[in-house]
Amino acid sequence: MKHNRWTILIAALIAVGYFVPQAMTQAPPAAATAPALPSLVAVVDVAPLIKRHPEFKTKQEALQGEMLAREAYFKDKQEKIAAKERALAAQNLKPTSPEYLKAMDEIQNDYTEFEREAKIEQRRFALKNSRIMYDTYKEIKLEIGKFARAKGIAQVTDFREFEADPDNPPSVAEDMDQKLVWFDARLDVTEFILAQMCATRGVEVPPKETRPAPPLTGSGATATPR
Repeated sequence: MKHNRWTILIAALIAVGYFVPQAMTQAPPAAATAPALPSLVAVVDVAPLIKRHPEFKTKQEALQGEMLAREAYFKDKQEKIAAKERALAAQNLKPTSPEYLKAMDEIQNDYTEFEREAKIEQRRFALKNSRIMYDTYKEIKLEIGKFARAKGIAQVTDFREFEADPDNPPSVAEDMDQKLVWFDARLDVTEFILAQMCATRGVEVPPKETRPAPPLTGSGATATPR
């Protein structure tokens, strides 16, 4: 009986000694291969993309027309207040008379209301212009992303394409302020992005324009923030 138990135990140890090393030497299951990350880079000049956007110019012109109409309204209102002042002056009333003080209060109230209304309009137009810029830039970024994903591009950097003038301090300062110092011209995808936006709308690509350098405002001028 003891012999049988030892035989069973030895057989079990042999089995364990055989199968454990086998299990330990087996290769672990292969891990899932991670997708290859895009490695290409590109550059784009956002400024002309905004300016040459298929709808940006139309929206800006519409806003400009609305602003001119309101400007005419305010000029007319201002002239009417000035006419009140001239009429009051023509009456030659004493500055301390009740009639004069009442008229001056009315004129002052007119000017106060004029300034309040003008500020409201200025803010309204500023917000409308901001919305146009926001919507345009947002779409451009989406178009850049769509193009980059399709081409396996990992990063797109903005740059400004213009010729700096050594006699124009703002242009030199703006050129030096750019973070992108040099790139191969083949990395510029600006025209491809513009063509993609226009193709979506079925319109022709607007002609390319040369971006002028910042205006010369004096020897101590600094570049306008981008």
